[in-house]
Amino acid sequence: MPNPDPARAMANPTCTHAVPNPARFRAVALLLPALFACILLSGCGGGWGVAVSSLFDRVFMPQETVWAASPEPDTFTESYADATGAGTNYVYRVQAATADGSPAEVTLVWYGSKAPGDGWLEIEAHGGSGVHYRTIDEHDVPRAAQEALAASSAP
Repeated sequence: MPNPDPARAMANPTCTHAVPNPARFRAVALLLPALFACILLSGCGGGWGVAVSSLFDRVFMPQETVWAASPEPDTFTESYADATGAGTNYVYRVQAATADGSPAEVTLVWYGSKAPGDGWLEIEAHGGSGVHYRTIDEHDVPRAAQEALAASSAP
């Protein structure tokens, strides 16, 4: 005998109960106290503040591509010894823009050397953290990003 109410046999497409992700909850439980401690202590020394912020951004913030001029070598905001103790990593906060010209500020770490100070960067950012970046030619930077950056640096 056929089911008199076929709708009851189908899954409810409007049901939006998401199953919580326990790994994400554990990450929040571990990262938030560390992030707040770094903020309260004026940024952890030795690069820990940058590392915690970057980890938080990678887990919780969406990826976005932005463009920026390469920072000048001596404009780093902090530096710290690399993991081997043989070199120094340099942290830069750069003004960037998206392809549509929306402004963004991104933190980049140059590992083992200072930034070159010339050229343009294409940056894969998560929140305010630059995860990957590469040097590109000026003609590869979207026009809206160039215009936004020129307007933001004008006196």
